[in-house]
Amino acid sequence: MTNVNRRQFLKRTGVAGAGLAALGMGTGTVSADRYGIPIVSTRGHFDDDGNLTSGHTETGYDTTGDVPGVDTGCVDDLTVFIHGWHKTGGDPVQEAQDKFLSAKNNLDAAGYDGTLIGYSWDSDAGGGVDFGWGTAQDVAQKNGVKLAQFAVYLKYYCPNTTLRFASHSLGAQVLLSSLRSLDVTSWWNDGGYEVYSTHMLGAATDNEAPTKEWMDTYNAITNQTTATFNYHNEEDDVLEWVYNTIEFDQALGETGYEDGNTPAPNYVEYDATSQVGDDHSNYLDTLGDEIVTHMNNVPYYV
Repeated sequence: MTNVNRRQFLKRTGVAGAGLAALGMGTGTVSADRYGIPIVSTRGHFDDDGNLTSGHTETGYDTTGDVPGVDTGCVDDLTVFIHGWHKTGGDPVQEAQDKFLSAKNNLDAAGYDGTLIGYSWDSDAGGGVDFGWGTAQDVAQKNGVKLAQFAVYLKYYCPNTTLRFASHSLGAQVLLSSLRSLDVTSWWNDGGYEVYSTHMLGAATDNEAPTKEWMDTYNAITNQTTATFNYHNEEDDVLEWVYNTIEFDQALGETGYEDGNTPAPNYVEYDATSQVGDDHSNYLDTLGDEIVTHMNNVPYYV
């Protein structure tokens, strides 16, 4: 079937369950990545107030036309890499592509033999006294449903593909939001599908997120992943600034899960402080070996 017919078929058969809208809505194409990395994109889907723009839906996304399971055939192992907050003043699209290339190069060099694709989203939306942080968080949360929709598409056509999510910084909020969406999607759960492993680097989300203080996220990690890995760094100055100054709280990527709370049983903490240091952009360059080791040995950690 063509891409359009696939989506129409899914919509007719009502594959999506609770938590996701009918499949087959609002999927288009975007310009290809200059590095040849397939991309799922929601660029331009949200305005600076965090609202959907005209012609876009809660579950729709675009692709570069070469994404496995959606545009092309199935692969054995697929990692979706989600970039973080963009406030550097440079080209947000190009900087997202640079992050995807860094992820691919570092994981490949460490021995990852699967396929990496990028997830590109409007992390530069918003402005004002908080530099758009509040809006970017709203957009990240709303992107979780879109990423979950992609996961449903993938597993419908490629049920045997091992699916993984990896994220940097604010991308963790997209990742966790997606797990929560999948946790209330009946078709996905009835089929016994999962995101085999997730890997959060310098996660810009609350340090209570994977614990029983946030039961919806705790349950989503428990139910929707075989293992979830968090790589935290106590010297991460960016997370200290964002969370101590703006959120009046502490970030999961800085401290690990909050002391005294109970994390999900399949949640694994890795202290990367000595490797990453105070450079918030340094996770991929220093942790490729650890990430791939975790990917290759998931059952050992649960």
